[in-house]
Amino acid sequence: MEGKSEVNVSKFIGRRLSQVKVLTRLLETELEAAKGGRELTIDRNVVEQVLDVLEIFIEDCDGVTGGQNARKTVEQKPATVARLN
Repeated sequence: MEGKSEVNVSKFIGRRLSQVKVLTRLLETELEAAKGGRELTIDRNVVEQVLDVLEIFIEDCDGVTGGQNARKTVEQKPATVARLN
């Protein structure tokens, strides 16, 4: 079998950013439709789909960048406090 090929992380994330860009356009449209009012009403189904797309994006990026390992190492670091007097 062939070895795992290197993944161009910036290209990988760039392709998935298109999904996030669509979400931003959707939210911008919803804000514009509210016509400057302080309250905004968004269908629950739309919010669930937005969350699904964001979760998939985060999982994909974590998988490529090794986000799970980075998260574990950050949690294991002891907390230090720097004081400036």
